[in-house]
Amino acid sequence: MAKRKTGWPFQDGFLNDGTQEIHLFTDYRWNDGSVSRRWHVDPERFDVSFAELRPVSLNTSDRSDQ
Repeated sequence: MAKRKTGWPFQDGFLNDGTQEIHLFTDYRWNDGSVSRRWHVDPERFDVSFAELRPVSLNTSDRSDQ
């Protein structure tokens, strides 16, 4: 039986154009050491060098609103 490949998001890229914030992509790190990017928009339409990178936290919040 082969080991199943799993991945975890570790950062998101956002672009703020002054009127709206656009979620451009999410980067994933896989259990085999590789990294991949899932685009949420057409990557040809945006310059990734202007993206604000934000780390992803997989921790649950302590909010008691549930």
